[in-house]
Amino acid sequence: ASDVYKRQVPMPPSDRDWIVLDESGRGSSKNPHDKFTVLTYNTLCDRYATHQQYGYAPSKALAWELRRDLLLSEIRGQDADIVCLQEVDQGSYHGFFREQLAYNDYKGVYWPKGRAQGMSEEEAKVVDGCATFFKGSKYILLEKAMIHFGQTAVRRPDAKGQDDIYNRLWQKDNIAVVVYLENRMSGERIIVVNAHIYWDPAYKDVKLVQSAIMMEEVTQLAEKFIKIPPCTDKTAFRFSEPEDETINSENTSPPTPVEPSPSVEYSSPSQIPILVCGDFNSRPSSAVYNLLAHGRLEEEHPDLRDRLYGNLTRQGMTHPFTLKSAYSAIGELSFTNYTPGFTDVIDYIWYSSNLLQVTGLLGEVDKEYLQRVPGFPNYHFPSDHLALMAEFSVKNKKGKVVEVDFGPQRDRDKDRVRG
Repeated sequence: ASDVYKRQVPMPPSDRDWIVLDESGRGSSKNPHDKFTVLTYNTLCDRYATHQQYGYAPSKALAWELRRDLLLSEIRGQDADIVCLQEVDQGSYHGFFREQLAYNDYKGVYWPKGRAQGMSEEEAKVVDGCATFFKGSKYILLEKAMIHFGQTAVRRPDAKGQDDIYNRLWQKDNIAVVVYLENRMSGERIIVVNAHIYWDPAYKDVKLVQSAIMMEEVTQLAEKFIKIPPCTDKTAFRFSEPEDETINSENTSPPTPVEPSPSVEYSSPSQIPILVCGDFNSRPSSAVYNLLAHGRLEEEHPDLRDRLYGNLTRQGMTHPFTLKSAYSAIGELSFTNYTPGFTDVIDYIWYSSNLLQVTGLLGEVDKEYLQRVPGFPNYHFPSDHLALMAEFSVKNKKGKVVEVDFGPQRDRDKDRVRG
């Protein structure tokens, strides 16, 4: 079957549907500054796209030049406000994605996996990592950080004598990239975590502990972030509106420029909206999903298998955020990773469900098309993973400890959202 597939390119699939969950979503004029879109995508970096691993894929479809152009085309086509990419090697980030996406108003923050630290510049180019892009005209970057799960684990005071930390966790160099952004117009701030958790099914305990360490570190970062002072001058970032020919006619006055709202202030980490995006290499039935969704993990989860990870296994794992998987609104997708040997959901967009509302999602892949192809990547899908995309709106700010005066226009928008 794979030989036949290699000889003929299947007809392209129909576009994935946009699933509207709330009518005030994408394309609506309601409160536009409180709406934003997020895309997460494991891009399958060049060095992993081998014929040994993807023997069913045509050679041309595995070529990085073709795949990177397809990836770029998809990212540009979806035009999300925030883009989290995993498996981007240093060479491709600096030599391709950063430059190409800059034309589309994107600014990027990137870190490679930990092993790049001890390598020569040339060797380090092929090490993959996580790249987070955001629209520069919409967001100000307030702070950024990288979490190296293994290094963080061995620095913990309770790591001493915990062999599993050294023998299983420390050797894995997976990371997460964290950015803290402010919406230039609404003043809302948001933490965006872009993570790639270890892949091997035999290391479910490592995946769980990596996720727990990530959430602990994000909580500590959030404590620092709430102390970042308000942005006092946003006028330097004012972008002019496209010129309208009718403005020059006698009866028309130019539109009043919209004033940016003051920076929203937060008094505790759990008040800051958060997104945790990425490839978690964990199914919805896993301990990782359980921890993120419930904020704590029942002791003695089978994924831990009596392993010892200091206080994380002695006292349990918790985080203070009210997280939900964006796609849980439709019961998750059928899959986010699609190969002949493995088809399942392992990528997610987690969000603060107490502060944000999902208003739309990028839907399933054309079912008829899937019957014609053995797996991804191929000529239409450049990675073995699917891009996930969600649109969010910021929930009513009632109940915030610090209220900010957004002015009359903003109040009208808030009333409309309430209605």
